[in-house]
Amino acid sequence: MKDTELDSILPELQQIELDAAEWASEAGTILFKYFGNPGTGKSNLGVEYKDASNTDPVTRADTEVQQFLAKEISSRYPGHGVVGEEDKAKEGFVPETVWILDPLDGTRNFLHGLPAFASSIGVLHKGVIVAGAIFLPWPGESEGIVLHSSLGGGARINGERLATPQIESLDPAGIGTLPGSFSATFKFEGGFGTKSGELRMAGSIAYELALVALGVTQYAVICGAHLWDAAAGISILTESGGNVLKHVNVPLGSRIIGSVDTWEEIGRLIEISETGQSKYEDYRKLSPPFLAAPASIISEMSANIVSKNVSIRGMTGSLFKR
Repeated sequence: MKDTELDSILPELQQIELDAAEWASEAGTILFKYFGNPGTGKSNLGVEYKDASNTDPVTRADTEVQQFLAKEISSRYPGHGVVGEEDKAKEGFVPETVWILDPLDGTRNFLHGLPAFASSIGVLHKGVIVAGAIFLPWPGESEGIVLHSSLGGGARINGERLATPQIESLDPAGIGTLPGSFSATFKFEGGFGTKSGELRMAGSIAYELALVALGVTQYAVICGAHLWDAAAGISILTESGGNVLKHVNVPLGSRIIGSVDTWEEIGRLIEISETGQSKYEDYRKLSPPFLAAPASIISEMSANIVSKNVSIRGMTGSLFKR
């Protein structure tokens, strides 16, 4: 990716960030309107399910926030594209600049009264994440907090500079977040598991990435994410002094000769055609797993979180057990 590819978006990035932060705050106001008070039961959320097994809920809060965000973005940036989690299926090409929306990340938490949710707004230009804003409910903050950032412009919390705390090494007494599927796909190398700290799962990817940026948690492994879950958090972490790597699978043949799966810099998350275009459907695909941590320990983390059975010894052992 050439630096000049982003030149066309740079002059308006600061304003894009400010607008994203403002809209994230207003999204939070809408969400609070629907979030039930403790002990009073759920408010009228008009719950529907996007799947036959009733495990993927969408509420009135989700749809109202998305409609609000899409309307504001289209009004102020008519030449930009909008892709949201609650969109109907679209076809065709998108503009160079696309806003990626998760109006309510952590819907199940929200639905059951657990205040661990987020509203996430990410911005991509030619497939590269260039800005983001995340609203979070927060104790002691009646209107919640908003984390926001733009490429090369740093990160902020409610307008004030945000710097992710740097640590020399992973603290065994600290907290990290892992997905429920972690042990089915990954493992800690050697004795690293004894250093991995207290493990949690927040139920909202945007929330988990924000916690790393704030220094509440030391790291997060993200699996099964879509762009709308992670784009804003990646921008904020990268600009606050954190780092986010994506997981790259090494072909089986390479593993046999000793290679292992790797974590690498994100770069462009959406492939762009020779004509400089990308399709709506590309923005709705599952993203690769991500590893998020302060920049000071990202190398330690990436060297010790590996796919299961990627070593020669592991593969040979599994063959002889058959």
